[in-house]
Order: sequence, then structure tokens, then C-alpha cells
Amino acid sequence: MAFFMKTMISNQVKNLGFGGGSEEKKEEGGASDPAAAHGMTREEYEEYQKQMIEEKMERDAAFTQKKAERACLRVHLREKYRLPKGTGNSLDRCPFLSCCG
Repeated sequence: MAFFMKTMISNQVKNLGFGGGSEEKKEEGGASDPAAAHGMTREEYEEYQKQMIEEKMERDAAFTQKKAERACLRVHLREKYRLPKGTGNSLDRCPFLSCCG
């Protein structure tokens, strides 16, 4: 109910022209050019975006590599100690949350 009242009042104030809508127009104008929003030129922003994408790809590759290594280690440990393959949530069997990551 309070949200409805607030919305009605704010819409009425915007319609009267007391400047309630001018802040939203400024925010929308900045969103059209993300380079200007970050304080960079378009070329700098494009270079920044490329760098961010490359870093994300490197992180993803490292994560995939670590995930594969962990899976391999789990398989070897299961074979060595003849453990059954875990099904379901391993948190039910593990008394320490730090070992189940």
C-alpha cells in the first residue's frame, strides 16, 4: 500500500514539473555511452573491454583445469581406497564444511 501511494505521489509531482523527472533523464543519458560513464574515450573503453574478456577467459580456463585436476584426484582416491562414487549432497556425510568445497 505504501509503495502504491509513493508511486502515485511521485507521478503527480513529475507531472507538475517540479523537477522530479530531471534526475532520471540524466541517468538515462549517461547509459547511452558507457565509455563516457567510465570516464574513458571510446578507444580506451574498447581496449578495456577486450582486456576484461581476455582475463575472464584466462580465469575460466584456470578454473576448468583445476576442476579437471580435482576430478582426477577424486577418481584416484576412490580407486585407491575403494570408495563408492558419492551420490547426492556430500554435506550430509561431512562433519566439516571446509572439506566439502
